[in-house]
Amino acid sequence: MAEKKSLNWPFFAWLLLIGAGLAVGIWGAIILLTQGHVVTGSSDQVPLGVFIPAYVFFVAASAGCVTVSLGYVIGFKSLELVMKRAVLLAIVTLIPGGMFIILDLGSPLNTIYFMLSPNFGSPMWWMSVFYTLYLVLLLLDFYFLHTRNMKMAATVGVMAPLSAIAVHSTLGMIFGFASTRTYFGGAFAPVYFIVIAIVIGTALLLFVTSLQYRVTGNKMKPELQKLIVSLGKFLGLVLGVVILFTVWKNLTGLSSSVESTAMAYRYMMFGPAAWWYWSIVVISGLAIPFVLMLNARTRNLNGILVASFLVLIGMFAARLEFNFGGQIVAQVQNLQHLQWPFTSYSVTLVEIAVLTLGLAVAALLYTAGNRMLALDEVPYHD
Repeated sequence: MAEKKSLNWPFFAWLLLIGAGLAVGIWGAIILLTQGHVVTGSSDQVPLGVFIPAYVFFVAASAGCVTVSLGYVIGFKSLELVMKRAVLLAIVTLIPGGMFIILDLGSPLNTIYFMLSPNFGSPMWWMSVFYTLYLVLLLLDFYFLHTRNMKMAATVGVMAPLSAIAVHSTLGMIFGFASTRTYFGGAFAPVYFIVIAIVIGTALLLFVTSLQYRVTGNKMKPELQKLIVSLGKFLGLVLGVVILFTVWKNLTGLSSSVESTAMAYRYMMFGPAAWWYWSIVVISGLAIPFVLMLNARTRNLNGILVASFLVLIGMFAARLEFNFGGQIVAQVQNLQHLQWPFTSYSVTLVEIAVLTLGLAVAALLYTAGNRMLALDEVPYHD
């Protein structure tokens, strides 16, 4: 008599959670597409709602993950152990990022019109071109890795990270070009965006890899464990760079001769937003993970799991801070229907539902890829 197989309840529960997220998210997307931006918290004074920082976060995660390919090409051969997982994560985070922008535009037709009516002087149009090219290169990179066509994988493995840098630096330039909103950093923004992408991508790769082995109960190979610890040290290094960036950014902003910029920094750092900025962004998202990765005793699998999770939460909150800080000071006064001197924004239930859709899509794509595409396979070895 054949042995009866038991149901994998944790995996079944995970699929149910993804299904619930998709259902809630599709409901939110339908409401948004049929009723328009009236169901969001955005307004004439705060046109960039929560979908923009969500888009930036997901694209940053993608760009950061794919830099692993570049790391291998320039000589860090041990990265081959996580190469396929890194490229897949880059794909499954880029797709939801695009979804947020399409939904924020109000209609998929608007996206098609935008692409087919180019303005060559617009950084936003060029970003859409780089975005499309980047997605194609990611898909090709993963295909060549999966089929072990290592000559083509090496070529595309250089092109994909470079296109990722082009995408994310151009995105930073879009914010930097907003000359009336100097909170966005001006010429400093593209470099800041690239550094943030490396932090988010590294943290995501560490978190997903560590959590997957923890949940499945599979034993991590010693060489992979050694690589994860090394990447944890690298995460600590780039966190230190971000901390320096943050300190200088805040000091420069607080002492800015542009009063609206100084007001925005005072509002975010010492005003109503201060409690979550300091607790979530600075302490939880930067300081604690930095200390954990700085200390060799806590730079282990458990410490890396905790640190990478805190970084992801903190960096998403930092994208919110960056986005709303640039819009918090009102640009127009003496009109009764407008707020002055500060604007306000509240995330709506529909926006939360659409964010849930993005997370659920990323989780579903990664889960399917993990089940079918042999992510633990080392593509450069037989």
